[in-house]
Amino acid sequence: MTTTGGSQVVAVTGAGSGIGLAIARRFALAGARLALGYWRDRGGLDAVADAHPDGPDAVQIHELDVRDRMQAAAFVASAEAAFDRVDVLVTCAGVHRWGPSESFDWGEWDDVLAVNLGGTFACIRAVLPGMVERRAGRIVTIASELGLAGMAENAAYCASKGGVIALTKALAREYAAAGVLVNCVAPGPVVTAMLTAAPEYTDGSGLAGLPIGRYGEPDEIARVVEALAGDAGSFFVGQVVSPNGGAVI
Repeated sequence: MTTTGGSQVVAVTGAGSGIGLAIARRFALAGARLALGYWRDRGGLDAVADAHPDGPDAVQIHELDVRDRMQAAAFVASAEAAFDRVDVLVTCAGVHRWGPSESFDWGEWDDVLAVNLGGTFACIRAVLPGMVERRAGRIVTIASELGLAGMAENAAYCASKGGVIALTKALAREYAAAGVLVNCVAPGPVVTAMLTAAPEYTDGSGLAGLPIGRYGEPDEIARVVEALAGDAGSFFVGQVVSPNGGAVI
């Protein structure tokens, strides 16, 4: 594995906005060839492609519902067909639903688990055969500090992200000897549409538990992902890196 740059092929799910878009921008600036999955809104992805130093042909953009296992497999297969391989997979697609557990809608529970946990595994499963064959690859899952600490009225989200953390650790043990390094980034509260829609953001209570006194920015998370995907991540196996402003210490 080389330092992030033009020699890498990077696939990112949930790339249309927020942290996923910041990750796409950072890898694009480094010259990596990109396969970018989004759900419903392409957001700034066309601008990412247009600004790529090797031109827009270095970027594939796909609408991707990670709940659909066939779509997840097709997303990876398309990247491998276009760029010969996928060196790095970043699973950033996610949804957030909240509410009292005793009345939480079962359909929303199923959807959160299907996207955040099931979708993560579907994309990883699709990319693993090629990485194992080449005996090289990096997988960076995106969880949340809420998968570490928990939060009232967020049972589905916490369960899904805790599941991502456990999945990361299991896969890391299974595939490290094959040259595939699997790690997790579990951000604290970051200014994205997901955060600004949450009650703790609108009523200001979310800052109370942050020693740093501010929310994070998407690019602060993207820099951590970039490090794990490059030479700096060469000895990380099954680790949970949590840039969270002190929310979990």
